[in-house]
Amino acid sequence: MRLCLISLDVAPVRSSGLAVYAERLAERLVAGGHEVTMVAARRPGTLPRTVTAGMVVERVAIGRSDWIGYGWHAARHVAQQHARQPFDFVHFLDVHFAWAYRGPFVASLLQSFHQRLTADNGQPYASSVANRAFRRVYYTTAMHLLERPTLYRARALVSLSEATRQEFVTHYGLSERAIALTPESVDTDYFAPQPVARVEPLRQQLGLQGCRVLLYVGFSNPRKGLEYLVAGLDALPDDVRLVIVGQWDAAYRQKVIEAAGGAWNRVVEVGSVPDALMPVYYALADLVVLPSLLEGFGLPALEALACGTPLVATRAGSLPEVIGPCGLLVSPRDTPALVEAISSLLADPTRRAALSVAARARACSHFSAERAYESIMNVYNASGG
Repeated sequence: MRLCLISLDVAPVRSSGLAVYAERLAERLVAGGHEVTMVAARRPGTLPRTVTAGMVVERVAIGRSDWIGYGWHAARHVAQQHARQPFDFVHFLDVHFAWAYRGPFVASLLQSFHQRLTADNGQPYASSVANRAFRRVYYTTAMHLLERPTLYRARALVSLSEATRQEFVTHYGLSERAIALTPESVDTDYFAPQPVARVEPLRQQLGLQGCRVLLYVGFSNPRKGLEYLVAGLDALPDDVRLVIVGQWDAAYRQKVIEAAGGAWNRVVEVGSVPDALMPVYYALADLVVLPSLLEGFGLPALEALACGTPLVATRAGSLPEVIGPCGLLVSPRDTPALVEAISSLLADPTRRAALSVAARARACSHFSAERAYESIMNVYNASGG
């Protein structure tokens, strides 16, 4: 098949987990013998066209309005390419990018604008009062003018989780049969338990000798709930440190620092980390902690499972589906519950060891590349081009 995938970003630029989802799907499709063209936004330092990992990457302008402008430019580019040499399938990896496209397409469902409007106790998640007011207007407008019409034009819709599928069934009037479930996968050879010889140099580099480590991975923005985690650091034992991997929304970082107060000196920020080192970071951690208000899938949770690292997370979106019985789940926005769950696991190494074994087994059995490939190919074949 000749396939076109549309993602806002793809390596070397990753502004969210969507880029990783795009890359992994493309890798599976290329390995399956398909011809893949990836369309992404042209960011500073990137070229208009490259060939990498067996696929063509074509980058288009993004404009000042981020995904809205990108959707316009991507739609024009894909239509022009399709007219020259038709694609068998055009797959927008977030349905919101497809708003301006008028040809047949498949689209992935990640998070709805309804969820974004209500994720923080019935309010939009935000970095400030003013930001909350802006997001309320922005999300409401986008939901009615762009999101809903685009959903009903799609030839096929796919969801990475049952929670996301039910969100669109409940609040957008779609039928369950209209949304295929296509779970993500993880490379369990790459994301795997690591030898001590790889972990100890990193522990020394970060100054974490003698410390127990909590790890958070992700692009830190207001839907990630980090303020509720750092607010409880002072209630944890003195030897506990929080390592934060990933980029920040600048305004949100300040909000999190203020929530931490004097406990901010127990936080280690490492920024973006090379792919080759991520399994070592997961192995470094005693626990991975994901205090999210909303998750469409939660790739860090899946990577942690594959590395055998137990989790403490919220019951937000898809996280319970991914984690299963391999960690402890609490309600979003509940700092005391986070502290209690973290403390109980840190105090029980036997339970952590059992969860580690179960986590690795779950990743291998539930989230294989073969299963993920088969599920998306079933969607393409059923959609009829």
